Amino acid sequence: MQVIVFLLVSAFGFEFLAVDPVAHRTGMGHALYDDGYTVHYNPGGLAFCDNTFYSVSYLNYFAGTHFGYLGYERRQIGAGIRYFHSGGMNMTDSLGNLLGTFGVNHIDITVGKGFIYNDIGLGLSLKGVYASIDTLNTMGVGVDIGAVYPMREPGIDLGLSVKNVGIGLKSYIESREMFPYEVTLSAVKLLEAGWFGLDLVKPALLGFGARIGGAYYVSSFLHLKASYSTLLSAVSSEGLGFITGVTLGIGIRKDRLHFDYTYSPYFDLGGGHRISIGFGG
Repeated sequence: MQVIVFLLVSAFGFEFLAVDPVAHRTGMGHALYDDGYTVHYNPGGLAFCDNTFYSVSYLNYFAGTHFGYLGYERRQIGAGIRYFHSGGMNMTDSLGNLLGTFGVNHIDITVGKGFIYNDIGLGLSLKGVYASIDTLNTMGVGVDIGAVYPMREPGIDLGLSVKNVGIGLKSYIESREMFPYEVTLSAVKLLEAGWFGLDLVKPALLGFGARIGGAYYVSSFLHLKASYSTLLSAVSSEGLGFITGVTLGIGIRKDRLHFDYTYSPYFDLGGGHRISIGFGG
């Protein structure tokens, strides 16, 4: 009973964990795997990974903030490092007098492993998180768990992932914060000229939502991609809030080198520019 009460009254923190800096999948497709970003989206897909990938991603976010991601996957094992940097922000007193500048920084390290059980891919990732605000800092530990079931006959992959289940081990000041968990049920239809997917998602910080989208392979060299998220469209802006959920991008493939770029409009908040570069396959 004490555990239940604690979970109900604990505040969510570590919000940067809910932001996706990867351009490759346009922010969705949690049932995909073996593309270098499996451990980042759903560790269950690691069970079916056969290749080695190296990847780096960067997100230029709104208000001058920055996210980055480094990934490594080799068959059924994956690792990723994500960071957030706020840039310099003004520090003022209660009267608005400038006292200097400060920054907000976060970093998390994830290591995951997948295995197959009765044709279902299961996976577990462990993560450690460190965050700082000026002179204050906090640390936390958590897990991601996932499952992927490839239906070979219709060419549909099903996925279930529960990400960012964890809690701070050290508080900024007093209370420890929980990670912003996200539960995603995903389905992806694999096509000869691309893929199409649907994610049903429940984040801790928002209500139920959906992400829909995919990629079209114009050629082996050029891929077009797009997605729409009802979660992002909740950010309204003069009646055009629904467009905020759109993400558009391109992918370029040359042998084992992969380049992806996507753009998400946030209107008065700016826009999100994502770039991913991967090698492997």
